[in-house]
Amino acid sequence: MNIQSIIITNCIGICVLIILLISSHFVRQRRQLPDKIFTALILITMFGCLNEMITYLLDGNNFPGIRPLEFLTNTVLYFLNMAMSLLWCIYTDLKLYGNISRIKKRYFYVALPALVFSVLLIVNIPFQFVFSIDEKNIYHREMIGYLYYLPTVGYLIYSVVLRYRYDRVIRRKAYYPIWMFLTPIIIGITVQVMVYGISLAWCSTSLGLAGLYMALQNELSYLDPLTKAYNRSFLELRMRDKAEKKLSFGGLMIDIDFFKEINDKFGHNVGDDALIDTVGILRLSLPDSTILVRYAGDEFILLSEYSTMEDLEDIMASIKENLEDFNDNYGRPYKLSFSMGAGIFDPDKDDADNFISRIDEKMYEDKKEHHTRMQK
Repeated sequence: MNIQSIIITNCIGICVLIILLISSHFVRQRRQLPDKIFTALILITMFGCLNEMITYLLDGNNFPGIRPLEFLTNTVLYFLNMAMSLLWCIYTDLKLYGNISRIKKRYFYVALPALVFSVLLIVNIPFQFVFSIDEKNIYHREMIGYLYYLPTVGYLIYSVVLRYRYDRVIRRKAYYPIWMFLTPIIIGITVQVMVYGISLAWCSTSLGLAGLYMALQNELSYLDPLTKAYNRSFLELRMRDKAEKKLSFGGLMIDIDFFKEINDKFGHNVGDDALIDTVGILRLSLPDSTILVRYAGDEFILLSEYSTMEDLEDIMASIKENLEDFNDNYGRPYKLSFSMGAGIFDPDKDDADNFISRIDEKMYEDKKEHHTRMQK
């Protein structure tokens, strides 16, 4: 083994993780469970880099107490591999579904393989069937030791299944760049297998975590902090992209009727709840490949790949149906009502400003009708 290359690569990994810990300081102040788990992933990876260096430095040396120390460091390294992959699955599940109860119900069973293999690691110390340390204090992986790739790789595969199953079952694309994390690991392990004497797994994991963090932070810059809908900057970006590509698309402007009255009567905290509920209703009503944007205050814009008025009318009908269900069954102190205006973007005639003005005018026409009906 090339000890120098192992030390260098793992030191690079530790440096990347220290920078990541510093840059994620303010994110950790939110004290949300996914943020805590992400911090745990950083710390486990950092400890994995450090522990791997120690195992290679100890291997083949001779001083008092080295044998139990070698058993300890190698046992911990096997455990960290599984713990990292399992924790990554939990983090992925939380980022997609955001449901702690789901984690409590499912992950005892998901964690069972890691628990079984962890118990075997303890049993291995006297019997040495996973790995052994010979009389010269040199580490040897036994045949059963190769089985420890199963839970580690299995959990990584499970995270990919979670990601794509979410898209298929929920029928709504979630921004979660899972391959930003997995790709450096796959490349690192592949190079490690092909080039004898180097160890890149933990260093690659640190790069994967850094890439994932940067991608998620970039996405957050385009999200409205309250409702988690996209913001106006993202709308401008997507509309400019579609206009440059001469693409036609449908748009809906949606405004909450009498929103000021909700704020005045129940307070701004309840008004915030009404905005969040509105996003929930709209998301439930949207077909695939539809972008939801909080445009301003209580105004929202939907951009749809569908480019006929009939398609937009179907979306509006779905919104009205889900809105009625919400008002009848959710027991909020307020009743929500929406005014909507629809239009089709023509790349040969429209630009972003006149298109938004057009659907905004239609929305206000709908709002006038709502106010007129309420006054009668």
